Amino acid sequence: MFPDDDLLMPKTFPLAQERGPVRPAALTNAALLMSEQPTALFLLDQSGRIQSVGGAWNAVTETVPEDIIGTPLSLLLRLPVDAYPQGMLSASGQTTQAWVNTRTGQRRIFASWRHHGDVIAGHFERFGSGYLERASSEGQRLQSALDEAVYCMGTTLDTGSDDHVRRMVQLSTRLAEILQLSPDEIKAVRWGAALHDVGKSRIPVEILQKPGPLNADEIKLIQQHPAWGVEILQPLTFLTDGVLAAVLHHHERFGGGGYPTGLAGAAIPITARIVAVADVFDALISSRPYKKAWTSQAATEYLIAGTGTQFDPELVRAFTTEVLGFPACKHCT
Repeated sequence: MFPDDDLLMPKTFPLAQERGPVRPAALTNAALLMSEQPTALFLLDQSGRIQSVGGAWNAVTETVPEDIIGTPLSLLLRLPVDAYPQGMLSASGQTTQAWVNTRTGQRRIFASWRHHGDVIAGHFERFGSGYLERASSEGQRLQSALDEAVYCMGTTLDTGSDDHVRRMVQLSTRLAEILQLSPDEIKAVRWGAALHDVGKSRIPVEILQKPGPLNADEIKLIQQHPAWGVEILQPLTFLTDGVLAAVLHHHERFGGGGYPTGLAGAAIPITARIVAVADVFDALISSRPYKKAWTSQAATEYLIAGTGTQFDPELVRAFTTEVLGFPACKHCT
């Protein structure tokens, strides 16, 4: 118990009106239990003024109860205005973007509060404390589970080799990292690479594995797979626009004339431009029923030859020199 902590307990609990007064020992024990909480506890009235505090209030806020009882909590706490324009007064909530003003400066905290009739009860917790560490660990486990689910979905629905999906994910992710994209963009590239060809699950295997040239109708069918992929994935609300863009636009051409929408240049989403480079490279170095595997050198020369027409020049330069380790390309600028 912190020396200055002082939970202002009510004289009776709600059930005391039916069962008689609560014994002093019970109030003392309750106060002791509450004082051992690792979070800062607070109770507000309808206007947002502090009525009582407890737990680790002193340690988290660096204030003592006598100084803050009766004052608006908004003087001490800053919440994100866009999410909570009326602070804690409008509805219950929680946020990791709260800041508390202390004697030594502002401190970022986790804040949670709930409306109970005429009062608002809640707590603060410092970053790095047990709750937030557990929440972070849970978030990391969830992220890993989603990564595995997306990868499994890509290898299951893609009628090609799962090695192609694995290499696609590795090559695309590495290129995104070299380009210093944001963490969210890198994840979108990673997931887009894993799922880029799921639409091919709607195309007959005999067409996908046909050893000879495709006829006009078969080509038209093949060109439907990006849109079909998005149609399959659309119900998965955790997939971002960047992921779906990679699936839909990875067959666009940098100079225009690709499919399905004919976008060109920077109008093609960056996730799709990255996936396009990795997809073509890995397809060329892979053996297929209709072709033998190319060497990495030959596949690299193909990318360079397509600079500015099929591929983004900057991405080809970064991919060939920094991902693959080939000498710098004078045409890739």
